[in-house]
Amino acid sequence: MPRFRGHREVNRHDGSTADSWFGFTCGHCGTRVSGAVVASQAGGQGIPNNRWLACTECARGLVEVDGTIFPGAKFGPAVEGLPEVVHTAYDEARNCMQASAYTAAELVCRKILMHVAADKGAPEGEPFAAYLTYLEKQGYVTPPMKGWVDLIRKHGNEATHRLAKTDRARAESTVMLTAELLRLVYEMEHMSQKYASPAK
Repeated sequence: MPRFRGHREVNRHDGSTADSWFGFTCGHCGTRVSGAVVASQAGGQGIPNNRWLACTECARGLVEVDGTIFPGAKFGPAVEGLPEVVHTAYDEARNCMQASAYTAAELVCRKILMHVAADKGAPEGEPFAAYLTYLEKQGYVTPPMKGWVDLIRKHGNEATHRLAKTDRARAESTVMLTAELLRLVYEMEHMSQKYASPAK
């Protein structure tokens, strides 16, 4: 097992050279920055490439290990107008992606579908398929949407019932499709109320 070889292996940066700066999206504040490289360590012989970073927007620290930054940036768009319980669940799915917990992200997205259906009047305690049917009958899932809502269901089921690891690409698609559903069910109504002309 490789071990730390001492401070002599760590390069300190003072901002005067090109390798003192590195572009990334901050996992703390979500801003795309040309961040400061505080220190770096070249890899080799089992040692990872490490870079210690500081965000030039919020000044918080991050670390890059072999190309992956921790904490990572939240994945997926912000969605306005969500009920608190749905907002919390969606934020959890985004946080799971940030932590590379892809199976967990898909499981949360499956739960979000259940939250949305219950929020729109479906009885609690129903089988998962019943929630999808309810959303369709109420007009929240239109025929063009049915395929990708079913994809969220399928990915959630696989994450729940199979041991196979969820890969990043599939989890990304699940979170993005979930975000689109939330936009259609909640954000559009929220925006129409926000920008509606006041009655004269």
